[in-house]
Amino acid sequence: MRRLLFTAAALIALAAPASADVMLDTTGLGGTGNNVVFTSVASSSLVLGRLNGQNDEVVRFFDRSGTQGFSGAQNGNDIKIVNTRDLDITVWDSTNSILLGTTRDIFSLKGTGDVFFKVEAVDANGTAELFYFTGLAGNIAGLGGGGYDLGNGTQQNGFDFTTSRGEVITDIDIYLGATGMINDFEHFRIDAAPIPTAAVPEPTTWAMMLIGFAGIGFMALRRRRESAALRLV
Repeated sequence: MRRLLFTAAALIALAAPASADVMLDTTGLGGTGNNVVFTSVASSSLVLGRLNGQNDEVVRFFDRSGTQGFSGAQNGNDIKIVNTRDLDITVWDSTNSILLGTTRDIFSLKGTGDVFFKVEAVDANGTAELFYFTGLAGNIAGLGGGGYDLGNGTQQNGFDFTTSRGEVITDIDIYLGATGMINDFEHFRIDAAPIPTAAVPEPTTWAMMLIGFAGIGFMALRRRRESAALRLV
């Protein structure tokens, strides 16, 4: 019975989610990734971009703040987003219908105030995760004290998100509170990737688990019968 219990425990441990990470580098702009180029201003709150080169994924830039003048344009080989204090970014397939993810997001910001990031991700086992990046220590609930200082609105601030151990980013929200403002979001480069789904055990693994649990049940039933027989003696 001990062997059966150990086998069942080992199988459950193998099915447990593996830890994974999303990391942020603010020391500059990395040199990899596919450029995101401007496609269109779809509405007063939505700008669309697209990967250049051989990939053709769609990138949605959604303004959650309702800021007047939110817009996008082409700037050389880059997309340029202006006038937002709450920018939500997602990546979709070429038909703009299936949500994808990224393993790297590189961009620069010019603006005023402190910027905070909320990153939604999925680990290698298909488990959804949430990460907050607040810069200095602060209260994320109230977004007070802390954040990454963007300066006076003229300096370029580089941000480089990367993942490890199979993690895939599904959503990045860039938030500057009630008083900050993004005057210029550009130099956006990404590495797109499919979103991992929950792992399904192989048929042989299912069989092993069923055999293990059946064996445990059989031993328990046998002990119950033996105990009942002793009471009748």
